[in-house]
Amino acid sequence: MARENTYAARPARATGSRRVDRSGGRGGLRKLLPLLLLLLLGALLAIALISMIGGDDDQGSSDAGRLSAGGAQLIPAPANGLSSEVGKSATGRDVVVQSVNGNEGFFVGSSTKDRVYVEWGGDVGADEATFQPEVGQRVDLSRPVKAAPEKAARVLNLDKTDAQLVKRQGAYVNAEDVTAAG
Repeated sequence: MARENTYAARPARATGSRRVDRSGGRGGLRKLLPLLLLLLLGALLAIALISMIGGDDDQGSSDAGRLSAGGAQLIPAPANGLSSEVGKSATGRDVVVQSVNGNEGFFVGSSTKDRVYVEWGGDVGADEATFQPEVGQRVDLSRPVKAAPEKAARVLNLDKTDAQLVKRQGAYVNAEDVTAAG
């Protein structure tokens, strides 16, 4: 009987080892994706915090309350000044007192830059000052917008810088009614 020899063909052996990448070349991307998502989340959180905290000192008539005359907003003062509102009645609601000029008047607005003078004393018109506002206080006020006097420092008892602001704006509010807001 003849013996049959059956040898199975053996695959050729490779010498050395080789890593097989079964991910299709995306292994690095899978590792980067969580990191990229974390960075995106951090950026969004930073933007949200900045928008809540942010804002500069000159933005907000909404934070400064509302001061208007003849339908025009006076805080911040229009670029062309307040002269076009002379003779109209101004109304201020919840406006913030920025500085007080003794018992003569005060500035209202959103900052030391965006503010309007309110005469509230005895030198111009009747002495209406039965209520003395304080810096930071919110007040309501009303009455006419008047043209800035030629000698604002003397007539309104203002220092040079404040008088220049009133002259540059061309007008001020000669309040007859001022009360604490609320």
